[in-house]
Amino acid sequence: MRIPDDWVDSETLSLNKKQELLQDWRAQWKRAQDGETETVHRAHKAMIKVVRFYDIPEHYCSSFLSAMEQDLTVERYETYEDLRKYMYGSAAVVGIMMSHIIGYKNESTLRAAETNGYAMQLTNFLRDIGEDYRDRQRIYIPQEDLRQYNVSEEDIASEHISENFKNLLKMEIAKARSLYRQAEPEIKNLAKHGRFAVRVASNLYAAILKKIEANDYDVFTKRAHTKPYEKIIILTTTLFHGR
Repeated sequence: MRIPDDWVDSETLSLNKKQELLQDWRAQWKRAQDGETETVHRAHKAMIKVVRFYDIPEHYCSSFLSAMEQDLTVERYETYEDLRKYMYGSAAVVGIMMSHIIGYKNESTLRAAETNGYAMQLTNFLRDIGEDYRDRQRIYIPQEDLRQYNVSEEDIASEHISENFKNLLKMEIAKARSLYRQAEPEIKNLAKHGRFAVRVASNLYAAILKKIEANDYDVFTKRAHTKPYEKIIILTTTLFHGR
């Protein structure tokens, strides 16, 4: 999944080349599903073994590739539901597949993994608003939300941090935190050996939201990230409090 994701975000590859690479990657995945191992990338050889060993529905991989293909041509999302459909393929299916590998209790655990994927992806979108627009002309924040808070595309292009923009980010941050809260109770229903890693990853991502707030919502000139000592604190807190 890392390989096609890197192609999509590449600043050196042309659109046609990206589409060509993704089309070939999908064709290789289909051949791997059909039992062909000689003409596919080693990542496909490994992936087909993984999905079959852990009984992971193979359509999740296709959903991911569809999201990557969508990223090449879709630069705006009208509603949150439109964005959620994209995030399902770009992030949620990854959490679902990881849950199959870790081991999970029931279907509600898988739904929570999906929700946590949405939370993490939305966090990424908020952190990278400036970068996504400057480098790729993408705006992932739903257009209906921009209109609701009277934030224009010109505001993003000019990196104007108005009170309206801050209020928009406050709302989106609250939405992301709500998703984290919805997902968190089901982490205990993952197999014991995988719970800690998932909790740490979730808590590290959620901490990015606090960094955005600490930067006074400047997602254009300040990158929201946790410092090494803060990561250690989050790791230790998670270890001793199970959060």
